[in-house]
Amino acid sequence: MLQNRLFLRHFIANFATSSAFEPREFENNEKTAITAVNALTNARSIVQITSKEKVGKRFRREFNLPQKAIDGLRNAIITCERPAKQLQNEADQLAKKLEQRRFPESPEKLKKLRDEVKRKLKSGKKDEISDFDKESFGGKVQEAQQYEIRNEVDRIMKKENFNWKPLEITTKESAAAYSLARLAPNYAEITRTLEEFNTIPDFQPETVLDFGSGAGAGFWAIQNKWPDVKEITMVDLSDAMMKFSMDSLRNEQSSEASQNGRPFVHNNVNFRRHLIPSLNTTYDVVLAHRVLCEIGSSETRLQLIESLWKRTNRFLILIESSQTGAFGGLLEARDFLLTQGTLVDYRKLLKSLEEAVMLSPKVVRIVEDYNLSDYEKYALLMEAVPPGHTVPTMLPTATVLAPCPHDLGCPLGVHSSCTFNTRFQPIRADGRRSEKESDGTEVSKFTYMILEKSQRKVNNEHTERILKNRKLGGHVTCDVCTAFRGIQRITLSKKHGEMYTAFFFQLRSRRDGDLLPINLKTMTSSGIFEVDN
Repeated sequence: MLQNRLFLRHFIANFATSSAFEPREFENNEKTAITAVNALTNARSIVQITSKEKVGKRFRREFNLPQKAIDGLRNAIITCERPAKQLQNEADQLAKKLEQRRFPESPEKLKKLRDEVKRKLKSGKKDEISDFDKESFGGKVQEAQQYEIRNEVDRIMKKENFNWKPLEITTKESAAAYSLARLAPNYAEITRTLEEFNTIPDFQPETVLDFGSGAGAGFWAIQNKWPDVKEITMVDLSDAMMKFSMDSLRNEQSSEASQNGRPFVHNNVNFRRHLIPSLNTTYDVVLAHRVLCEIGSSETRLQLIESLWKRTNRFLILIESSQTGAFGGLLEARDFLLTQGTLVDYRKLLKSLEEAVMLSPKVVRIVEDYNLSDYEKYALLMEAVPPGHTVPTMLPTATVLAPCPHDLGCPLGVHSSCTFNTRFQPIRADGRRSEKESDGTEVSKFTYMILEKSQRKVNNEHTERILKNRKLGGHVTCDVCTAFRGIQRITLSKKHGEMYTAFFFQLRSRRDGDLLPINLKTMTSSGIFEVDN
């Protein structure tokens, strides 16, 4: 029937390219200098800019579901009992709910908020309980007022979206509604994040774990990025969601692969409700997309992060919404892995060196020096231990591949977030336009973190990241996150002459979150902490 078909408006995807011209070489003089301002200290620096290699590389502007994914979703939806129009209506309501959903706050903060609301409510009540009421009614009036205040606090907290509950998908129809609401934006977010691996062209994973796989967006994104991946394991706690994603990933009955006994579109895809208990089963890439927001406790979130990190051979990818709380959750996971990766297991270290009869007084002095920080001890022990011996840490050492150009604290602080945009074509089961649709596409905002099991390499490469690219008339202003100079704001305008002609389009064509296409070298600065003067 017509109502049970999944409609999709086709369009021609536009691919934007950066400038194709070769930038000119300039002499080291005033014409090559532009001003950069530190966003935190307002220190002004004069920086020299030069072009990076391969600045004309193409990158995608839109990330749309492959046709196989759309066909698979349609085949799964038409097996539902409710009509596609009704499922689409439920999907629209769910999408609005998820958009307004806050990241779970800590119990301590929730209690503090509740106490503050209760205090304001009590201060606004003028009628106090008289001694006569207390004696006459035995405290029942006071209990009634407390009950009223408690209900009012609950109502206010709920209105402010503090009534967080984990997302529950228990039926096939609710799984279909979630897939209609989130499959396309989830695919766009994951695919946009996987573009960061373009900087490692020789990396080809053999095994991938998608934890919290949901509707299967991670599967399609991984297939698009690495079509030769040998094994994909999908884990989701919801039985209904897992079965629906299995239905959407099945080969059509008429296809040759299905007739040869291969039921799914990938030869080796595994579906599981829980992680394999053994830590011996590891994966080259572990993906967790919008999973942390489903865990209410910070302690439990860090336990999950530790479990996923131990199952990672090389890369762990974390993706969350653009909420400030979600970015804080990512920073919490990032800082946990970075600190635990440099926290030395002193007992294990001393025991191994004693057994090898290689324990030196220098190592003992470093371990027992309480004036040193954990990282200072780690760095000194790396030099002090004999060759051939490793320094054992609580967790394998981590470094940030993207988006951070450093492993230091985040210069944005706790009141702001590092978010990125991705554009995609929405899919609908009713053939109508989405409310947020513009020019046939929608925009999804998200934040992400890619961590690698290694130590940060010391090199001279500049990995500045564009946080915000403002294209205002004839000039460009970029807020750039740097490795040592914090967040710098640089502006390139027509007053810079030939340099403006050479570099303007390179900057203008970059998206928020892209690497800065030019190198910055500090020449003079009013700041006292510049490291490359």
